[in-house]
Amino acid sequence: MPTITPCDAALGAVVTDVDLRAPLDDETLERLRDGLLRHEVLFFREAGISPAEQVRLASAFGPLQRHAALDSLPDQPEVVVFDTEKGATTAEWWHTDVTCSPTPPLGALLQMVIAPPSGGATYWASMTAAWDALDDEMKQRIRGLHAEHRSWWQPVETSVHPVVRTHPETGRQALFVNGIFTKRIVELDEAEGEALLSALIEHATRDEFAIRHDWRSGDLAFWDNRCTQHRVDNDFGEARRCGHRVAIDGDAPA
Repeated sequence: MPTITPCDAALGAVVTDVDLRAPLDDETLERLRDGLLRHEVLFFREAGISPAEQVRLASAFGPLQRHAALDSLPDQPEVVVFDTEKGATTAEWWHTDVTCSPTPPLGALLQMVIAPPSGGATYWASMTAAWDALDDEMKQRIRGLHAEHRSWWQPVETSVHPVVRTHPETGRQALFVNGIFTKRIVELDEAEGEALLSALIEHATRDEFAIRHDWRSGDLAFWDNRCTQHRVDNDFGEARRCGHRVAIDGDAPA
């Protein structure tokens, strides 16, 4: 059975004693799902799995998505490729994946196929921790508000989601705004909404809510997209950084 060891941070745990190259039994999958719900991001050191194995693992947690704008493997269209050698951008801005969709991903599995010799760390931040740290006055102010999320790709995809999301499995509340996709708060005028949104986005990514992962080639991370944000350090110069990501279908935020 997998051993799940919490990290010394607001979120995150390291998983050992599991071979992701083999099909996993129901008990092992349930333990991983429980670990994800408890810790919000799981790290598997030097898993070294193939794209087909990554697709099989992700599929055990739900149907898979295909991204509307990012490059993918020709024979595995569910596997998005981030390869700086092929011009991929580095996602150095805090964000939650594809919140412009009516049903953003449940989560995603990213394997670092080629890690740069140094730099290129990824950070995740817990939006449940960010919510918990708000004072009662702010919590009361933002409950019931909704925000518009819009894509950066064409055709433009736009959705409206609650500013405070209730996790469909744990029942915990989390902030659900981010600096890439969230554009405005629907119920407020432009000036008030912009000020509030900026304050929430800044609050959500404070250091005390975050964890850093320094990659080695073959490492895999599995995060809950419903209650986290993430970003990458763009500090590895001309070195190659190549990752494979698979996203799992989610539900409509409520």
